[in-house]
Formats: sequence, C-alpha cells, structure tokens
Amino acid sequence: MEEFTKIIKNLFREKINIVIALLVTILAVNIFEFKYNTDNYIKINKKVDFRYFNLNRSLEDIHNIEINTLNGEIKNTKH
Repeated sequence: MEEFTKIIKNLFREKINIVIALLVTILAVNIFEFKYNTDNYIKINKKVDFRYFNLNRSLEDIHNIEINTLNGEIKNTKH
C-alpha cells in the first residue's frame, strides 16, 4: 500500500501529470453520462406507440365509415 501511495505522489508532482489525470477523469465522466443518456433516450422512444398518430384512418377502417375532416361529416361505407 505504501508503494502505491509513493507512485501516486510521484505521479502528481508534475503539473502535466495532474492535467492529464483530470482530462482522463473528465473524459470518463462524459462517456458514462453519454451512455446513460442514450439508454434513457432509447427507453423513451420505445414507450411511444405510433399507431395513435393516425387516428382518422384507423377509425375509418375499424368502423367502416368515412370521416370528412373539413366539416366533420361521417358517412357509412360498404365494403
């Protein structure tokens, strides 16, 4: 354990080594944060159910009707 502390002390005696260690630490934190954020983004995208964004066509197909979106008229269609 004493050897490890001596190595660390010798490593941080020069300012360039401190700067390199800080840059590596910042890079590691950024990589971890990016990975965490992309995982959350993928989970959010999986929750979106895109079938609800096309309700006019779906309702027309399900109920065999035609919806006029300009004036709101509903007409029965026979297939």
